[in-house]
Amino acid sequence: SPFSYQLPTQLTTYLPPLAVRLKTVKHTITEKIAMGNFPLKHRGVAYWVLAASTLNRSTWRNFAVNASTENSYKTVQVHIVHRHGDRSPITPLVDEDYWSSQLIPPIQLDKIAENTSLKREGSGGYSHAAGGRGPFGKLSELGLFQMIKVGLDLRKEFVDGGELLYSPLFDAQRPLSKDTMRVVSTDFPRTIQSVQGLLLGLLDEETPDKDPIEIDVRHTTMMIPDPQPRETKEQGKIESYLVNRPHMLKREAEKLILASRVTEALHPLLAADAHEANFGVVQEHPENVSIETEPLAWNQLAEITKCLEVRDRLPPGVSKEDVEEIGQHTAWRWFEILSDPRLIYLAMNEWTSKQVEYMTDVEHQPPLTIWSCHDSSLIGLLCAYRLEKPKTWPEYSSVLLMEVVEIGEADKSGKPQLAVRFSLNGERLRIMWDPENPMDMIPLQVLAEKIRTEGSAPSEFAELAEQ
Repeated sequence: SPFSYQLPTQLTTYLPPLAVRLKTVKHTITEKIAMGNFPLKHRGVAYWVLAASTLNRSTWRNFAVNASTENSYKTVQVHIVHRHGDRSPITPLVDEDYWSSQLIPPIQLDKIAENTSLKREGSGGYSHAAGGRGPFGKLSELGLFQMIKVGLDLRKEFVDGGELLYSPLFDAQRPLSKDTMRVVSTDFPRTIQSVQGLLLGLLDEETPDKDPIEIDVRHTTMMIPDPQPRETKEQGKIESYLVNRPHMLKREAEKLILASRVTEALHPLLAADAHEANFGVVQEHPENVSIETEPLAWNQLAEITKCLEVRDRLPPGVSKEDVEEIGQHTAWRWFEILSDPRLIYLAMNEWTSKQVEYMTDVEHQPPLTIWSCHDSSLIGLLCAYRLEKPKTWPEYSSVLLMEVVEIGEADKSGKPQLAVRFSLNGERLRIMWDPENPMDMIPLQVLAEKIRTEGSAPSEFAELAEQ
């Protein structure tokens, strides 16, 4: 075993009950973080959270580099865009004490934040329905363990040279440190704490710098496709149009029985203000539903049932198959709406333009940028970069990796030839700007032009939005 701790026998069968997942690791990691010596002596224990992490090392091994044809390729910059770890449901439920018990103890939060500082304009966090209230919408202990493991895995790739990148990103001449990375997060507690956990694993054996690692939380609106309110009225108009297209309404009508049945089964668990916690792209069920029996929005149904399923707390009448069907339909809705070229330009172009700007200026930008965000952020980027749809919804702690590659010798102007390739949780994603000719890698100049122009022309709704 490459780990410094062996998995107990009862943890080797996918660990279905959450209590078993946490029982063995909770006290060890909590104690070591509290004592301040976890990073140096106990890195192996974080690997115990195997069942909960989507960044599976075995999938990365599929990315073996063909040295005979790609020996002139060099990784020069990487962007890590990750979803936060496991959390409590955003939608308020009646059992607040239980969900409070799932969260990270304050002493542990203080320790993971010790070597970081937040760069923020003004005071307080970003106001959004998805932020949750009280114990809801907060990172769980399980979520923190997931993110520590993500950091440990990424460290191995970046420093030791794994099989995901063409070449190690860091070496003795350019070591992994706070000075060779940029860290950006949405201004939600769960995303900030998630990236703090990731950094704990990533900088595992580094001596803490005198100065803390800065986490920039000023760009939340840029990093989510559904800011409240929307950045432009045109985006809101387009969303309303897209969800009311005939094929969307037909699909919604077909799924209404499922939404109503699961909402009814969840009703005893819901707090009085549960219906108010609506978020995401436009959520509408057919209008013939009375307010007394109105189903929860699909985003709410998906996140509540997933949080309950992980903890073996699904109510009678809701099956694992229901959870899967709800998740698939919710993902279908997001992709159907965000695949519109004009809408995704309005929702994501500021962010993708900033990323491409960093990629283009490899000489002056840090080699690593970490973006801590949400599943909606990942889906937005998948649509904005025209990447093929993944087989599954981006689960907690999912990682979208964007690798900037220097190919061969410099061009006639002396500038290096750069290209970009993408992967999600270790699975290579093809680039689908031309669906008939998908690419594994795209020249950076071509990508920059696509991001600049595709969807840039105002839609017919732009004029209506100004009225």
